[in-house]
Amino acid sequence: MKRIGYLLLTVVVVLSGFLATSCKKEATETNMIIRNWTLSSKTIAGLNVATTCENSSKWNFKADGTYAIYDSCNNTQTGTWELASDAKTLTLDGIKAYAVVESTLGKLVVELQVGSIGLTRWAFN
Repeated sequence: MKRIGYLLLTVVVVLSGFLATSCKKEATETNMIIRNWTLSSKTIAGLNVATTCENSSKWNFKADGTYAIYDSCNNTQTGTWELASDAKTLTLDGIKAYAVVESTLGKLVVELQVGSIGLTRWAFN
């Protein structure tokens, strides 16, 4: 009977470790998005398509789940954002889903997708 108790306790401890690690990863991925990003490129099929206003635009993702985009023509777009639990999809305003291609402390790359095809890619520093 003691043996079953020890086995059960071991399983609970191991599962708790996995759950804690999973939550830490999700928080870390979200924290990597939260910051001011400067658009470095906007491309379709490798061709730069950024407009004059979009060049060097600032995308500010805030911890409260809101964002603001400031372009170089003094236009501002605001709304809400959410990162999927697997950190692979960034959703703006509950509708636009961007695939997260790369997310590090110094770089963010997202693609607007239709099905599994990435149409437009934004890269930020």
